[in-house]
Amino acid sequence: MSDSISALGALVSLPLDSPERKAALSTFYDNANGDPLVLNKWFAIQATVDKPGILPSVIALKQHKDFTISNPNRARSLISMFTANTQNFHAIDGSGYQFISDCVLELDKINPQVASRLVGCFSSWRKLEQVRGNMMKQQLERILGEKGLSKDTFEIVSRSLK
Repeated sequence: MSDSISALGALVSLPLDSPERKAALSTFYDNANGDPLVLNKWFAIQATVDKPGILPSVIALKQHKDFTISNPNRARSLISMFTANTQNFHAIDGSGYQFISDCVLELDKINPQVASRLVGCFSSWRKLEQVRGNMMKQQLERILGEKGLSKDTFEIVSRSLK
């Protein structure tokens, strides 16, 4: 399995429309045969591809038949792993921040503990250069303004803004 994961990790770095990339993802998925841990790896590898413009693929994966946001491990394998994708999470247009804050708000209604852990990715907003830092802060303020925000998420967001 380690060899397969390593090979897939290398092949997903090919151009997004590459037939080899598509074939590798499809083969790995088929070989996973529904195994939840292997599918989590399949989602995570795709979320962390260090190529510009990967966010649309991550958004599409959120609609995949095997993705369930209410499953904490599955949510972490795609959404939380995307926050480790420096190039795309910190995209200069703020799209990565917008996506994650949308996910935080969606998760907060289902699983406040997962949402509160995820929202912690914005806590470093002061350490970033001004443009990105301000965009992160705006997302924190947006989340804080949501009606019915859970106590868990409220606490992390409030603490991050202090």
